[in-house]
Amino acid sequence: MNQATNQTVAQIKLRAWQETDLPFLMRLRNDVALQARLLATARGSDEDAVRAWLMRRTEGAGRIFQVIADRVNGDPIGYLQADLSDGQADGWSFGICVDDPFQGSGRGTSALIALEDELARHFGARSLTLEVDRANERAVRCYKRLGYEECEAAPRQVMVCDQPREVIVMAKLLAPTESRP
Repeated sequence: MNQATNQTVAQIKLRAWQETDLPFLMRLRNDVALQARLLATARGSDEDAVRAWLMRRTEGAGRIFQVIADRVNGDPIGYLQADLSDGQADGWSFGICVDDPFQGSGRGTSALIALEDELARHFGARSLTLEVDRANERAVRCYKRLGYEECEAAPRQVMVCDQPREVIVMAKLLAPTESRP
């Protein structure tokens, strides 16, 4: 990691969700434009619906949900979710959501680096995959900078807010845990 990345990593921490995060997470889940960039549809979730979603995202083995928080004040700025891939003991898929004011600040990149490290060290992850909207150029550039490559699988289209979106799959092989910094 370079000095700039170290400084940004020092600005964030990954942590479990807390009841005090519910209003923030509800706002993200109801942000139509943000959810569309994530290939999802905002569904008008209230706090009970968000709490139920969080329970589903954290129950059972092979599921991780973490809030990306400011290291100093603990305020949430986004979240990460990861799932053990079907049939792969060391493959994981993930998604990330960063609130608009923090996009482009390097905090999302730092959160992904921290997630990669945690999955490799604690769960033996060797590969990570994600699905991304091809039109989400900022996200695609970020993933490429981190070493993710577009898979050769044919892109598919999904409808989000009655608009077609081209979904691409990107993947990265992780270094063995003993060689990670």
